[in-house]
Amino acid sequence: MHIVHVTHRAWPVAGGSERYVQEVARRQVLDGHRVTILATDADALSALWDRRGRRIGAEVPDEYQGVRIRRLRVRYLPLGSLAFAALRRFTWLVSHISVRAALLLGWFSPWLPGLGRALDEEPADLLFAWNITLEGLTAAVACQAQRQGVPWIAVPLLHLGRPRFYTMRHQLDLLQQAARVVVQTASERAFLLEHGFSLERAYVISPGVDPDEACQANGDRFRHRHRIEGPLVVTLGALGYDKGTVHLLAAAQQLWEEKRPLTIALIGTMEKAVQRAMARLPVTARCLCLGQVSEDEKWDVLDAADIVALPSRTESFGIVFLEAWLRGKPVIGAQSGATCDVIEDGVDGLLVTFGDVASLTNVLRTLLDDPGQAAEMGRRGKEKALREYTWERQYGRLRVLTDQLMRELT
Repeated sequence: MHIVHVTHRAWPVAGGSERYVQEVARRQVLDGHRVTILATDADALSALWDRRGRRIGAEVPDEYQGVRIRRLRVRYLPLGSLAFAALRRFTWLVSHISVRAALLLGWFSPWLPGLGRALDEEPADLLFAWNITLEGLTAAVACQAQRQGVPWIAVPLLHLGRPRFYTMRHQLDLLQQAARVVVQTASERAFLLEHGFSLERAYVISPGVDPDEACQANGDRFRHRHRIEGPLVVTLGALGYDKGTVHLLAAAQQLWEEKRPLTIALIGTMEKAVQRAMARLPVTARCLCLGQVSEDEKWDVLDAADIVALPSRTESFGIVFLEAWLRGKPVIGAQSGATCDVIEDGVDGLLVTFGDVASLTNVLRTLLDDPGQAAEMGRRGKEKALREYTWERQYGRLRVLTDQLMRELT
């Protein structure tokens, strides 16, 4: 088959959803399919609505791991990010009144005039639409599937901790048009069932990890390179307010005031809220900001960590938790959205209320003061990751789903 995935960003962007798309596409190639990803040319998320946002350069190859990647240029509204933010709020209001009108506005999220033509140039046997919060992409897939008479699968990546722009009426109406909807957690599936989706159309297929990728990790190498001694707490991903990074820094400051020799490592792209929080830290703060790192260094820092913390309210799953578990590390997350499905509180990690700095400080202190409990949580997490969340297992479930769907249509 020719399988086409439509998503907002693609390799070499290192985000969780981008890695999910690439891993599925790569494995479909290994199954003998021809696979194309249609994505924007955005590198930074801000490039989806602001022309000043960082883009992927023309020097980046258009094929990776056998998957062809076509990058389409985003067009922008006048006033850029201000207009886009106003448009999203207006779309949310209109969605309560008219699904049709909201869907017309949704075509500008993002504004990608070349997508329809690209879909015409890539006739597919099966289409995937990723990330419903940017419903313009999903709407284009739905229209193309109807024109060509081919099935499509929606992977909405619902952020149920902050659902406002993921569960608007017109977005759910779009998902109802898909032949199948792939969700990542039981909570996500339960939400869809509550909103009229049938059991036969909503499937839980989570992201996964490849245990072999973690085998060469060397935490001692990372600690030696950065001269780290004592406890190390790591957070990875987009570094922003909604990700809990600001609260993690505030908790670390309380522990520093207790004279604890704690180092915080921040891995990822830093948003302005975190930059402001960093500026308020005392000069004695032991904070390591590395930005984006290579895959090898990511595994080294996870191996070096004593705790991996991502107290975020905007996770659709949280692959970081699985990666930390592969290295036997305890994790801290927020009681929000998908995180509660992934982490079993008190068993393989600890959950805190988002934004509760005192609670976050206490659980950090608990794990730092009881390395035996921390190690046991990491061990249980590793067992769970290897048992339930390998790519081999999760992609195998997706293969069964797509094979069944195609058989139904022949």
